[in-house]
Amino acid sequence: MSKKSKFVGQSFELLPIAERAQQYREMADATLLKAHSLEDPLLKSQYLDMATRWHLLAQELEAGNADPEVMPGPVPVPQRQPVKDPKTPS
Repeated sequence: MSKKSKFVGQSFELLPIAERAQQYREMADATLLKAHSLEDPLLKSQYLDMATRWHLLAQELEAGNADPEVMPGPVPVPQRQPVKDPKTPS
């Protein structure tokens, strides 16, 4: 893992896309290594699944798909114009 200490405690969403994808791949690598060190078949399976998901996140991001890590901003609510009473003269 190349720049691990630089990003500890920092949200991935603050990184540029290329760096974020790289971080996802590094998480996949770390998780895969952990999976290979485990003897419990259930835990090993869960870690392999997690490694696969980190790798898929990197692929999705590189393909230009939305990153679920990044929360979309608030949706602007259109301002309502006051309704003019037709009985009231202007």
